[in-house]
Amino acid sequence: RLERLQRVVSKLQMESGLCEEQLNQADTLLQSDVRLLNAGKPPQKAAEIERDLDKADAMIRLLFNDVQTLKDGRHPQGEQMYRRVYRLHERLVAIRTEYNLRLKSGAPAAVVTVPLGQRPRQELDEATLRYLQDLLAWVEENQRRLGAAEWGMDLPTVESHLGSHRGLHHSIEEF
Repeated sequence: RLERLQRVVSKLQMESGLCEEQLNQADTLLQSDVRLLNAGKPPQKAAEIERDLDKADAMIRLLFNDVQTLKDGRHPQGEQMYRRVYRLHERLVAIRTEYNLRLKSGAPAAVVTVPLGQRPRQELDEATLRYLQDLLAWVEENQRRLGAAEWGMDLPTVESHLGSHRGLHHSIEEF
């Protein structure tokens, strides 16, 4: 059992590194397109950025499943792996937010403001809807994870789970 869980840890380490590279690539492309927008030129890599973000999103969902396997198996690195994947997810949300606000809306580096009585552009509506769907999926996933979490039978395990829960709560409050 421990050997199987150790293989999951190795897989998580390798795949989280790949996911981080995917996010780095998306962020690099995004910053390049933001510079183009600020110079008054159209973005060139929007489709590629979106594809990279979607790939990273799918990878993170699978990584969270592996983390849950570690936590269910009470592996000592379960919490550490959870924090690592959670940071990847936070980065994905940050990049996707910047992508939606800057590229999808077409706004340079400023916040999008829509005068009263003027209907927002259709692309902004779709981008905002997708962003909200991502956030809702994140909330539902965390609610499911918290609902299914075991608190443990000893004080160190309970404290570890409580710390994880407080970290999640803090992230939600910051958002």
